[in-house]
Amino acid sequence: MTLHWYFYSDTNARADEIETILTDKNQTLTSFYRLEDLLKQLESTPNAVLFLKAHATYNVYELCQEISFKYPHIYLIVISPENLENTKKAMQVGASDMLTFSSTDDEITEVVFQAQAYMKQRISREPSLQLMKENSRVIAVCSSKGGTGKTLLTVNLAAELARDGKEVAIVDANFQFGDVAMYVDIKPKNSIYEWVKEGVERGEYGIESYLSHHKSGVSILATPPRPEFFEIMTEDHLEIAMTELRKSYDVILIDAPTYISEIHLKSLALADEILLLTTSELPDLRNSKLYLDMMETLHFDEKVKVVLNRDSKYRTVEEKRMEVILQKPIFAVLPDQKQLAVTSINEGMPLVIKSARSPFAKGVQTLATKLMPPVEQPVKKLKRLALLSR
Repeated sequence: MTLHWYFYSDTNARADEIETILTDKNQTLTSFYRLEDLLKQLESTPNAVLFLKAHATYNVYELCQEISFKYPHIYLIVISPENLENTKKAMQVGASDMLTFSSTDDEITEVVFQAQAYMKQRISREPSLQLMKENSRVIAVCSSKGGTGKTLLTVNLAAELARDGKEVAIVDANFQFGDVAMYVDIKPKNSIYEWVKEGVERGEYGIESYLSHHKSGVSILATPPRPEFFEIMTEDHLEIAMTELRKSYDVILIDAPTYISEIHLKSLALADEILLLTTSELPDLRNSKLYLDMMETLHFDEKVKVVLNRDSKYRTVEEKRMEVILQKPIFAVLPDQKQLAVTSINEGMPLVIKSARSPFAKGVQTLATKLMPPVEQPVKKLKRLALLSR
């Protein structure tokens, strides 16, 4: 087993103790002081342990979370000041282990031993480790209460992104009463429950055979077949699922549960972007403002984009006033088309496919473009020159 050991510091700090211990074990430690150099190295290194010490330019926990999402194959060891709160933070952002500034040689040796043992076991289980798909993005769709059209938006946004040529998957994270599959008229043969029981619990994480596929091109990881089965699902299972899906899909949409839970919070933590769905009704705006306050407390507020659903000319609160109430700009607006939406749900056909020219479908198309602008194709200069010479 070839295992690479890396150390990153944004203060040019040295890792003498760690390097000495690794040298005694015939291992080599490579230090990085420029983040771009480190990230470039991680892209091409499937088996690596990274000691992460940052507090000047970068927040070590935010950086750990970013690296753990983008490079889930890396074993991350956070080095931070010693207190219980820091330990909790490190675990929440995907650290595999942690050291403190005052860690003894024995403690460092134990962490190194644990990293070696874990990586050896993982490599033996996954001899051909597949890295994450480049630029894969996770978007969580949330709301402060039920009935705002969250699942309708998730399904239609997924179908629209698939129409744009993206590989798209939906994770229905409402493990008790999720109905993403019903919205597209699919009766799943497998779900996240079977994946956890048959795969994860045996150390086999491959997820593709447990997905359901819609003719729009969207793949769905459905909820358990019975509500009581949700009890075996944990936030760790959700994180493993996202890691597996990011290997194959350009976009993964999480239809997050409405109630606040560990699964809900993990959905937010895993997301690159959070779409908060609200309406112009005052109770919804009030609840959405409370939700945004919670996002700020959790340091997720920069990821949140507010989507106004069921908009109509009869609304009692103007858009500018809503932005004042929410203290957040409206990112996108979806018009109210209740009857079309009900018909779409009953028929199991996304509106962007069934009624592509409807105002709601056009609103979803605009949202998809804002989230993932089309990549401009380079002009083929040789061809143009040939045409001009004729």
